[in-house]
Amino acid sequence: MTTILKRTILSIALTVACAAASAGPVILGGDDLTDHGSRSASGANLNGWLYIEKAVGSILSGVTRAGTLTTDIVALGSAANPTFSSSDAGGAIGSAANVLGRTVTYIDGAVAINAFFVALAAGTINPGMLWMAGEGASNNLDFDEGQALTANAAAINSFGVSGGGIMAHGSGTVAYGWLSALLPGITEVQDCNSTGATLTAAGIAAFPGLGNSNINASAGPCHSTFTGNLGGLQTLALDGNGRNYIIGGGGGTIIQCGQLGQPPCPPTGVPEPGSLPLVLLAAMGLALPQFRRLRGRKATA
Repeated sequence: MTTILKRTILSIALTVACAAASAGPVILGGDDLTDHGSRSASGANLNGWLYIEKAVGSILSGVTRAGTLTTDIVALGSAANPTFSSSDAGGAIGSAANVLGRTVTYIDGAVAINAFFVALAAGTINPGMLWMAGEGASNNLDFDEGQALTANAAAINSFGVSGGGIMAHGSGTVAYGWLSALLPGITEVQDCNSTGATLTAAGIAAFPGLGNSNINASAGPCHSTFTGNLGGLQTLALDGNGRNYIIGGGGGTIIQCGQLGQPPCPPTGVPEPGSLPLVLLAAMGLALPQFRRLRGRKATA
């Protein structure tokens, strides 16, 4: 093995390992739990809103974004609802953040969403996580906002790789066109049975203190499930028919890993020392084409 090939393989392997180590948590649900929750008179989140509170708290605890955060949460597709009225997406994320003692910046409308991603690229705003409002409640994503998210799919992925957290709700192309753009092999099925929905072991780890009652029929119906190529995402909850209802993962989750031109997915989350050889083997697959090109150039020189 030539010195050039060794260096190339090592460089790619380190890139893969570092990306996995620094990437942020991801939680994506085929739900409208924004519409199936509320805030009690004493200020406690109930049912679907408790799910959002627990998920947001878990995500923010795993954020590794560099620099000083300018806001904890950017809510894409909702305006603020200071009264936290029920069945309102802005009220849901606002109430969750209020209980957690976190700040929210609301980005409402397609023009504002596109402008936000320009500011994010420029570094003039640095949030801890992106929260996407989904559908089903009031004050949530409309068609144009969904299109804006899809147009910025690569930026959403890069934000996660950089250590930012990502959370989304909804079903269909309005809510998840951006996910299909990142994972063309994923299929979102417009069918979901929330009765009997259960958290997986990975879901229990992602939602400390949350029970199945917070995601099943008592909290509100789910609307879609996910199948096909999930990229770097794990199953966090199953619907009553055993289908992928909530997907994502903790720190180290790279949505687009394993896709053409993207780093391979780590065997199980962040590579441990024992799994590094597997990452090296995957890196060799990426490095060999480059090595062949270099060898061809040398032969014709």
